[in-house]
Amino acid sequence: MKKISRFIQNELQQKQLYFQDAAQEIADSNLRLLKTISVVTAVLLICLMLITPLVIPGWLPSLQHLLFLPAAFLLICLIFFCEKKSWNKPGQVIGLCLLFETVLFLFLIAIDVLQAPDIPASFMPMLCVSMPTLLILPFHLHYGMILFFEAIYIAATIQYKTPFIAQYDIFNSIVGIAFSFSLALITMHLRIQDHKTRTRYQQLSQQDALSGLLNKTACQEAAARYLLHTAPDTTCALLILDLDNFKRINDELGHYTGDAILQSIGTTLAATFRSTDIVGRFGGDEFLILVKDTADYATLEQKCSLIHQKLQNALETDCSIPATCSIGGVLVNGQNADFDSLFKQADQALYQAKAAGKNNSILHDYQQNRP
Repeated sequence: MKKISRFIQNELQQKQLYFQDAAQEIADSNLRLLKTISVVTAVLLICLMLITPLVIPGWLPSLQHLLFLPAAFLLICLIFFCEKKSWNKPGQVIGLCLLFETVLFLFLIAIDVLQAPDIPASFMPMLCVSMPTLLILPFHLHYGMILFFEAIYIAATIQYKTPFIAQYDIFNSIVGIAFSFSLALITMHLRIQDHKTRTRYQQLSQQDALSGLLNKTACQEAAARYLLHTAPDTTCALLILDLDNFKRINDELGHYTGDAILQSIGTTLAATFRSTDIVGRFGGDEFLILVKDTADYATLEQKCSLIHQKLQNALETDCSIPATCSIGGVLVNGQNADFDSLFKQADQALYQAKAAGKNNSILHDYQQNRP
């Protein structure tokens, strides 16, 4: 029992993390699925209304069929309109999914129940199975909807269907829900595993293997993306850190010692700055840090001093070559900054720190529109 309890708790935790970490990815996927499902639903409805009279002589579409068709087209227009307006926030898309399911359940229940009292239902069990496996929603939303409409379906079936047909329709719908729950659990487990695998590969593709920080491409893209999203009133600081005498350390002490210093720098920077800041290894012995929402000299000077202190104490060796670094930084305070100009100005500050004797830091204000 303990193993089963731990397994259930682990599955619940993974689902919760999945819906938190992949909220926007899920929303985008659901919006794409809604487009496809809504169009397929309308096409199937038209085909059903055209083909059924050929299979069942004398069959005529009911009022429910005739009303369902314009409702399906209105849903299609609404979904495409939301996509065009970029209404793809997780909460908006969840609301759209619930509206879509509500319309489907209401019309298909009406078709199954009200068409004729002695004709077995066709759509309710299929809908209960298909919705949880197609759209990605938390279980309490999916099955809250399903159980709510199942109660309506059972009450309407008892009221309008003949007792013999009603008992089989109700039994089939309950079996459909049970089957859908099992299938939804399997589908959700596979989705979570797929997300974890893709996330892991993405992290590996963005991570510098030696320091554990972002690599150059990922670091540059993240910084440029932040500057673009916060423009034209960006507040941040860009720091470039370069190790002093690193070539000499490699030549005299060996690459193993050099790699140990780079690893120590990675650990130090990760611990010194917030998880929301962008920290990466930009080159061989060069590191880049973009401190978000901060343009305070005292705070940044304190962090630079802390880096110098930690680096000096990083390796306890009796060698005559100190492990030091130089830092150049630029502070952006409510300005419009692009990555290239910001990097160039920070690089110039780093050059000044090197020229001033190394093992120090120089910070400047960002000069907008500077040639």
